[in-house]
Amino acid sequence: MSEPILEVEGVRKHFPIRKGLLLREVGQVKAVDGVSFAVQPGETLGLVGESGCGKSTLGRTLVRLYEPTAGSIRYRGEDFLAVKGERLRHMRRTLQMIFQDPFASLDPRMTIARILAEPFKVHDVCPPKERQERAAALLETVGLKSAHLNRYPHEFSGGQRQRISIARAMALNPDLVIADEPVSALDVSIQAQILNLMRELQDEFNLTYIFISHDLSVIDHFCDRIAVMYLGKIIEMAPRDELFNHPQHPYTRALIDAIPKVGQGKRRMKQVLGGEVPSPIDPPAGCHFHPRCPKRFDGCDRGFPALREERRDHFVACKLYSDAVEDSDDIILRSTGLRSTGT
Repeated sequence: MSEPILEVEGVRKHFPIRKGLLLREVGQVKAVDGVSFAVQPGETLGLVGESGCGKSTLGRTLVRLYEPTAGSIRYRGEDFLAVKGERLRHMRRTLQMIFQDPFASLDPRMTIARILAEPFKVHDVCPPKERQERAAALLETVGLKSAHLNRYPHEFSGGQRQRISIARAMALNPDLVIADEPVSALDVSIQAQILNLMRELQDEFNLTYIFISHDLSVIDHFCDRIAVMYLGKIIEMAPRDELFNHPQHPYTRALIDAIPKVGQGKRRMKQVLGGEVPSPIDPPAGCHFHPRCPKRFDGCDRGFPALREERRDHFVACKLYSDAVEDSDDIILRSTGLRSTGT
């Protein structure tokens, strides 16, 4: 196996809660709470989970739009959290992000030509005279006409705006693209077009994707490997076919059962989740999922289970399979392709 393009180990992102006149910290929102995984070059890793599970925060933390509270991120073998200044700016050329809402991420006061030329200006990668030509080529690469360069974002449909966002992310020839719910705001037919475009770009430019979504049917169509998140933690990770054919965690099974099947109408789901997602300010003790879990038993509320390999390349954090907990001496890093830190 080749060296991972991205290695994430024990990453946490906690947001302080401040109250009172002196704005003293009275608590923390544990949006991402100890996540480890690795991504291979050319792979598409899907991050899936309910709204509020921390997947978007994780994506922004990986590109350092948020600085992590703890943990380490290695990009192409280099400590990404240690780099600063010009070196950080250079590394960001090859690490880009596509945001969920293209209308919010595109400046409404700038023409498409200026939006697409901005990366070239910021990173000073081509002469000013060539930027318009490069912007036109980018627009055509994503299936739009170069004649539209002088239009503004509001003059395009949602799908077209997302194509423009993808073109901007592709401007500097990145190696890794983090796509945060890139099709969730689009009609189903347009979703398919955008996903096909992203797949074509991946094949043409040898891209690596981290694809964030709450929709398992989209993840199934697009991703090679899937990590399921719940309340800031990865609770299951496996290749796509393995995860869908042999889900191990009760939460993953419930997500898969909830996928609508064409022609089945209001079918009776095998497993229906009750209750609400707990608050990340005060997550439940032990396994965070246990208050909603139909298979919980005594001990599920003591110690979060470690992510362990239960089948080949299939890892799950559930006490149905192991009593080991995260804070033991044998925290599983090999589950994600990372080097073990155990003794």
